[in-house]
Amino acid sequence: MLSFYIVDDDISVRKVLTDIITTKYLGRVVGEAEDGPTAYQNILELNPDIVLMDLLIPGSDGIETIRKLQEAGCNSHFIMISQVDAEDMISMAYESGIEFYIHKPINVVEVLSIVDRINEMIKLKKSLTIIHQTVEGLNPNNEDGPGVKHKPPGRSIDAILSDLGITGEAGSIDIKKIVEIILKKKIVSGEYYNYKLSNMYELLSKHYCSEEQSEQSSAGIKAIEQRIRRAVSKALQNIATMGIENPNDKRFIRYSTSLFDFKEVKQEMDLLRNRSCYHGKINVKKFLEGIILQLLESKTDI
Repeated sequence: MLSFYIVDDDISVRKVLTDIITTKYLGRVVGEAEDGPTAYQNILELNPDIVLMDLLIPGSDGIETIRKLQEAGCNSHFIMISQVDAEDMISMAYESGIEFYIHKPINVVEVLSIVDRINEMIKLKKSLTIIHQTVEGLNPNNEDGPGVKHKPPGRSIDAILSDLGITGEAGSIDIKKIVEIILKKKIVSGEYYNYKLSNMYELLSKHYCSEEQSEQSSAGIKAIEQRIRRAVSKALQNIATMGIENPNDKRFIRYSTSLFDFKEVKQEMDLLRNRSCYHGKINVKKFLEGIILQLLESKTDI
């Protein structure tokens, strides 16, 4: 359940917002204030998910209060509410760290839409944290040492790649990293961010260069694409082999439809049985999205 804190010197506005939050089951209001200094102290203590902040409040205005909160390490999501229409003031508000700006008088539909978008951002950030923990915890360059906290057991990306029999493929490293990049883009642009693989390959190449991972980046974007496609093709072949040997294999049941088009898995099975001369086709985007879904579905705290 989302937690909200409301800051407005007009008690009627605070009441309207509270009514929207409670009657529409958006979450719970953990506190409210009518001035900047009070809001500053309470928000740091309560750490609400979302802060609804009026621009013009006594003590210190909304922009200044948000800046101070962010400098103090506050992780709340800020929505500015104001009657002010001046573009320079709105720009300053966004520069201070707000994510959305609502004009008064308050529109219920607009509030619902914005809160829903922030809620999706929060869920995706939690998802990204899980992916980071999974990948970093299995990074061969990260060795356990004093004070290292072991992650709780759960389905990891390496476990999935192992199930698919492609852990030893060079492209498995690229697959793990590109999953992180995709999730970061989803957080910025929304859950249904429709990315192009070519752009993801380019971002991955830049990442390798910035990290000076010459063994991964030396051959360029095309090499990254080829490594990933080879790894996915190998995974398809392995899944098809599982299906031939044991159609009830849990790995075959789990991955044959979530990571591939089943008709392409069947086509690959026909090739292996010498019933066809053609390989099954792969869809790299479906494969990557399927891995992300498998990872997130295996975690309960999302």
